[in-house]
Amino acid sequence: MPDQSARKILAATFTTPDGGSRAAGAIAGALHREIGNTAVLYVTPDGSAKFVESKDWGKLRDSGFKNDQLEQLGKSLGPNSSAVVVEIASDAVDTAKGLLEPLGPGDVVVEEVDSSVATLFDEEAEPTPEPEPAATAPPG
Repeated sequence: MPDQSARKILAATFTTPDGGSRAAGAIAGALHREIGNTAVLYVTPDGSAKFVESKDWGKLRDSGFKNDQLEQLGKSLGPNSSAVVVEIASDAVDTAKGLLEPLGPGDVVVEEVDSSVATLFDEEAEPTPEPEPAATAPPG
């Protein structure tokens, strides 16, 4: 496996509850040798975040992303939405983005591997609402 300096964190949000798991499956299936830890987040209809990490499967301790950071990330998502967070080789990032595209991601970010997962989407610009058209007086 490449050294840590050649690794990135790729994260994507989805407006569907299954988007994150579908994205994780697509990336893992195509790039299984290039990925490390993967986390899939799902926000329930009542707004609570649930997540599962590949590094934690079958282990008694948390060895992947920090749970509190994943919980914080989950709080930034809306109900019935999801996200995927993947540790990935730097040279596989563009391929992974291509795999995500047909799944219709919302935000996609790539950060250094030591970045806080909790704030991955904080720096994304909020969409600027379009101004309301000026009201025009009816003719006459």
